[in-house]
Formats: sequence, C-alpha cells, structure tokens
Amino acid sequence: MDFDKLPKSFVLKATHGCKMNYFVPDKQRLDIHQCKREMNRWLNTTYGTYSMEPHYTRIPHRIYAEAYLQEMSMITDYKIHCLNGVPQFILTVTNRIADGDKAMKATLDLFDLNWNPISGLRSSGSEVAGNGNIPKPANLDKMIEIAKTLSSDFKFVRVDLYDINNKILFGELTFSPACCIFPYFLDSFNKKMGKLLTL
Repeated sequence: MDFDKLPKSFVLKATHGCKMNYFVPDKQRLDIHQCKREMNRWLNTTYGTYSMEPHYTRIPHRIYAEAYLQEMSMITDYKIHCLNGVPQFILTVTNRIADGDKAMKATLDLFDLNWNPISGLRSSGSEVAGNGNIPKPANLDKMIEIAKTLSSDFKFVRVDLYDINNKILFGELTFSPACCIFPYFLDSFNKKMGKLLTL
C-alpha cells in the first residue's frame, strides 16, 4: 500500500469481515507501522471461521481505502431492512463513540417508511435504544427507492446508506446483521418481521 498516494484523510476497510475499519482523519499523525500491523492482522483473519457467518470465508481478503466523511459521532447511519425485495423498516445508528478496546457505543432508533418511530428496540451491550427524535432525512424517499432496487434479488438484506450534505452515499449490503441474532430487537418485533419473510 502506497500511503503517499492516499489523501490527507481516509478510511481503510477490509472486504472480508466485520469491524475492520481504520479511520485516518489526519494522515500526518498516522503511525504507518502500527497501521500496517493492523492491516496484516486483518488479511490473516478468516472472519467466517469464528463467527456465525460462514459465507465470509469465501470472500477474498482485501483492503481498500475510501473517503473520510466526518467524525463517526456526527454521522447518521440509515440501515434499511428489506424482506423479499421490499423495504420494511429503518434502523438508525447515531452517536457512535469508540470505547477503546471495547465495543463501540451507539444509539439506535427504529422507524417505519413514513418516519414514524416504531417500538421494537431494547438496549443491548454498548448499543442503547434511543427516544425516536432523529430528524427525517431530506432524501428519505430516494433512499427507500435505492434500497428497493438494491434488494430486489434477495430474500433478506440490510441496505446501509448515508444522507450527507444532501447527497446519498452507499455504505454496504449486509446479509447477516449482528450474526443473525439481532439482540437489540424485541422478540415481538423479530416475530412480526419474521412473518413477512417468505423463504
């Protein structure tokens, strides 16, 4: 990896696992040797062998760089859950704060497609249920349309998008969020959504 070719700020991510993100808000302050050690650790990790997500074992081990948007704590992550190619509800993640070697802290809120808060969350570990006071994104209708298009070929997928400076950005497609356990959803909500899924 040629760090000289990377911009002043960026994020390094792995394609083959979860929580493999290296944030570089200022390249001048980057410890390149420590960063390379972490990248090598990721490349030598086969994520699917120790998680409930064996499909990761078939993904080539690669590192890529993408634009550094802004501080994580300032970004709202819109996670549109789609069942049978139809967006059903939106989980938002805000107030992300790294907690050293522990799991990242975050606030979760749940909405229907009309941006009405849904009761269906509980606090779990470092993830705290919010109060539903997340502002409706300006591009909500367009994000739902994008999620519908991206999910059309799948029985279940979570489409992660961002709405930053009136521009929609793509995060990822996730087929097994939270190792398919969903500890932050109430059992009643899981059952309700499960009835909508046709396998």
